[in-house]
Amino acid sequence: MKEITGSVNAHRGAIAVDVYPGGALSSLTLTDRALALGPRLLAITILDAVAEATALANQRTKHALRDALTGLGLDSDPAMVERVEATTPQTWRV
Repeated sequence: MKEITGSVNAHRGAIAVDVYPGGALSSLTLTDRALALGPRLLAITILDAVAEATALANQRTKHALRDALTGLGLDSDPAMVERVEATTPQTWRV
């Protein structure tokens, strides 16, 4: 299986982030235009890009795992999954 990442460009390409599933930063690229945003807006824009890239990487992981688990006979009825998830304590959720 190839490495799963999520990549996002923000502020018209001035900021580029790559993350692994779960949000671990793989790379961060900032241009001079990004640095001109100032510290507050730059931080907000980077965090937003990381959150979006994380969601993308996590979704790709879910799809890869679902495909792998289905091939092993470990797939589940969606209604049953929802029922089980409803009983999962909030503190266990990521």
